[in-house]
Amino acid sequence: MGAIISGVIFLAVGLTVRVYPNILAGYNSLSQKEQENAEKNRLPFFGFILFTAMGAICLVSSILSILLEDPKLGSNITLIVTFTGLIIAVVGGNFLINHKIN
Repeated sequence: MGAIISGVIFLAVGLTVRVYPNILAGYNSLSQKEQENAEKNRLPFFGFILFTAMGAICLVSSILSILLEDPKLGSNITLIVTFTGLIIAVVGGNFLINHKIN
């Protein structure tokens, strides 16, 4: 059940980031140049894809845990997805803010 709730929350955050990119942590504290660079490098789209993928993986893991009759599988994968997504968000976000891709 926790994997389903986590998946829905990740999907909701992903869709919210797509519409309101200012909710990304630290986005408003960036300088104007860094915000323009982040928008050119599609940081809001990166956040949308990341959170949506995390939500989809959590939902799929909950279905797999039901099919395989292993209740711990969904919660374990949700934990792994959360920590992996955190690392990807920090590293990828810093890369998109600080490097000129376009």
